[in-house]
Amino acid sequence: MSGETCNPPAAPTCPEWCVAPHGRYRAEEDWVHLGEPLGLTREGTRAQLCLSVDPATGAVDGPYVLVGATEYAPVAAAALGRALTALAELVLETPSPGAPSGSPDRPVSGS
Repeated sequence: MSGETCNPPAAPTCPEWCVAPHGRYRAEEDWVHLGEPLGLTREGTRAQLCLSVDPATGAVDGPYVLVGATEYAPVAAAALGRALTALAELVLETPSPGAPSGSPDRPVSGS
């Protein structure tokens, strides 16, 4: 929120990555801190940081990485990223049959 602070008492302190427009809502929606969405696929799947802080109790839920509708703990999201990278590197090291030499394979879906 570049230089802005959140609207107390609903959200006393924003994480540095929060871009949520606090102060617009009077319920749980104003307790949620959201990061800038990251587009992952052409079909619209996004990833986003999320954290909520209950203003009455101070209870913190998160942070999580939301991928589509699935919530991941940061450690699990990092493990998923490493696993996806390992899969991609595996096929990059071994070209698919029929792929022209020296050219990247075409995407299987969404093309």
